[in-house]
Amino acid sequence: MRYRDFGATGLKVSEIGLGAWQLGNSADWTDGPGEAESLAIVRAALDGGVTFFDTAPGYAGGHSERLLGEALRGRRDEVVLCTKFGHDAQGRRDFSVGALRGSIENSLRQLRTDVLDIVVLHNPPREMYDGTKTSHYEVLEDLKTAGVIRAYGASLDWPEEIETLQSTTDSGAIEVYMSVFHQETWKATEKAGAAGIGSAVKVPLESGWLAGRYDASTVFRDVRSRWSADEIRRRADLAARFRETLPPGMAPAHAALLFVLANTGVSTVIPGAKSVAQLTANLAAADADLPADVVGALRALFAEHIEGDPLRW
Repeated sequence: MRYRDFGATGLKVSEIGLGAWQLGNSADWTDGPGEAESLAIVRAALDGGVTFFDTAPGYAGGHSERLLGEALRGRRDEVVLCTKFGHDAQGRRDFSVGALRGSIENSLRQLRTDVLDIVVLHNPPREMYDGTKTSHYEVLEDLKTAGVIRAYGASLDWPEEIETLQSTTDSGAIEVYMSVFHQETWKATEKAGAAGIGSAVKVPLESGWLAGRYDASTVFRDVRSRWSADEIRRRADLAARFRETLPPGMAPAHAALLFVLANTGVSTVIPGAKSVAQLTANLAAADADLPADVVGALRALFAEHIEGDPLRW
């Protein structure tokens, strides 16, 4: 495993982290991990050199934070923990500034820690990326000064959101949507990184499409049923073009992870894992690089087939 600075925060993170939204989520995903498998995933991640773990109060009805806290007992000082604010364990959406401190206090209890390394607003209303229009960032700065958190920022999807956050707040962290299929944030993430903002990339495998798990005949019965038949066909075509671009023998999931790590502003990439086997497969991409010509070809694929007509996530 290789490690990178998380911007100018003073934190150092593994290039491949773990997105923990699936931990304990077997009630919502028929093939999701139960408690025992979730604990095994975290422990295997630690053994594999993973030091960045991303969670949220609302993931798996609160089980994700709780299971992370349990699995990290005795090893908390080895890792960087990122959690969020805005969606609670009961599925309620509450971005009111008055709920912020209480949410952070609950995350501290769930994660069994005295300090949260990173807290981000969890895809809030777009106006909340503007620090001149909300007092959330003042509260977060106070908590940072008090030593309760080490860095803060927001989870976001579009370049305009990154630019607004960067220009109107003292945020040191972003969680950004970026993938072969969603490169709109590429340049803004590079600029944010050059300015000292650390970034964790979410949805790098496009919910499994870039890992080669689906094709045009796939029928989804979970949250991915949001895609129409036309969207599924388009994604299947793009996934095929993606695979055709890769060097012989390279696993599609590895290429997808290495692609976002080729962005100079990226600190870590956080694929999820439903099993230890899936985690192990993701970690096999560690210590590798994607050839520059392949990165260029994938940038061109986006420019030709997606830019101007974004895919709906």
